[in-house]
Amino acid sequence: MKTNRREWLKTGLGTAASGAVLAAAGAALAPAPLAAQLPSSRNARLGGLLSQLGQQAFWKSPEIRLLRRTSHGHTAPQVARALELGYEAYLEEQLNPQRIDDTACDSYIAATYRDLLAMTPRQAMTIADSGSPYFQLIRPLGRMTVERAMLSERTLFERMVEFWSDHFHVPIDGAYSLKLFHDQRVIRPKALGKVSDLINASMRSSAMLWYLDQVWNTKWGINENYARELMELHTVGWDGGYTQSDVRELARVLTGWSVDGQGIFQYKAELHDFEAKTVFGMNFPARTAGTGAAGMDEGIAFAAMLANHPATKRFIAAKLLRWFVRPDPTEAQIGAVVTAYTRSGGDIKAILRAVLSLENIMRAPAKLKRPMHLMVSALRTTGARAVPVADVRRDFDGLYFPLEAMGHRVGGWPTPDGYPDRAEFWAGMIIDRWNNVNTVLQVANTASGWTIVDLDPFLATPTVEGVVDAIRSRLFGGEMSADLDAELRAWLTAGLTRSRVLDALHLATMAPEFQFY
Repeated sequence: MKTNRREWLKTGLGTAASGAVLAAAGAALAPAPLAAQLPSSRNARLGGLLSQLGQQAFWKSPEIRLLRRTSHGHTAPQVARALELGYEAYLEEQLNPQRIDDTACDSYIAATYRDLLAMTPRQAMTIADSGSPYFQLIRPLGRMTVERAMLSERTLFERMVEFWSDHFHVPIDGAYSLKLFHDQRVIRPKALGKVSDLINASMRSSAMLWYLDQVWNTKWGINENYARELMELHTVGWDGGYTQSDVRELARVLTGWSVDGQGIFQYKAELHDFEAKTVFGMNFPARTAGTGAAGMDEGIAFAAMLANHPATKRFIAAKLLRWFVRPDPTEAQIGAVVTAYTRSGGDIKAILRAVLSLENIMRAPAKLKRPMHLMVSALRTTGARAVPVADVRRDFDGLYFPLEAMGHRVGGWPTPDGYPDRAEFWAGMIIDRWNNVNTVLQVANTASGWTIVDLDPFLATPTVEGVVDAIRSRLFGGEMSADLDAELRAWLTAGLTRSRVLDALHLATMAPEFQFY
């Protein structure tokens, strides 16, 4: 029986039909070595649990709920830290990442990706021109992104990097492979700064200007592509009130915003249209053609207007609420975030305080993890690490390839709207999610840089009770359902071999309460 994602959501999440669909699929496709022994109740009740969690999660601890929303998976020290500080203080700490010691992650990234981080835009363009950027740019940047999410203590920052990377999306294998510099010079430095600064930086991103054809937008030939996406995707939204005439006029305003031969932003006044323009209610009178930065002030003024436009505030507020809180934010929630945006002048930290309010998080329904979130959370909560190998090109492919297989390769989305953040898009690959988590937790192949799990913390108390308690604590922050508790005990009662303990971890990561956050 085949079904698409939308049909599965309609018929499966709240009905017994999903149990039948998944029971049949699970019997055939459940990951070895569990296929023959997988508790029959799991597939039969998965649809019901998904429906239950999607409506109201059972997690009670405010701090653990906050951790789930603001990280790619919590670690044991993070759980202890959040419980020690309390909700508000822990949120403030994460909103100020410069106060968090991330030396271990920073040192690892600097050493492992030294050559990548030392690369210039011109060098990246030369590699892209050679026709073989995959090993030198695409895969290393993808792995570095995933490893930062896995290793960093600045977890809210990394979640915001992911959010803004989708919002100001540039594909990893397009735009002369300049995404590296889009990430390092636009997204990461400004992820918790001001919305206006992010908009302005993105307008000067050589990767963005190449990707959306702005480099071909001149007074002799208007290209509307970037102007349209600047409004539709980056600021006021598709329903923000602009017209096709506004798109064309904005494209004229942006003539001259370009990239030089070194792959760096350059404003070229000789390409700018100095004739009169009216866009979105703003008038730009005709002026004498100039040199240097003449005419660039038009784009700067329009960007400032966009950053403070009511439609932009609402668009970004709703999108952040969908990212962190719920798929259908209420008007009251959106209004509170818009107010924070207005009062702070678009300060992202202030906006996030409103988004991540205690009331919002405690009422938030469970949300399905996207594949990267799922895979990284499996590694962070179990304490798995990449195995060092001599050939750095292959290091950490044990996580990177499963992400490719699940359609969530870093920067791999082909259109400028970024990866979907909707459950119905990702829910059709439940079996793939089970199998690929099993892959990264089960395989330890030092020749190809796969991952391994340190089982010692789970066997510190070598009893069924001790192992189940360790799983409850490390994977679920102390909050695990009675159903999963019973399932794990039944599995482990047959023996506490390291192999069965590893299988128990896989059973736990298959559970809806791990697949959701």
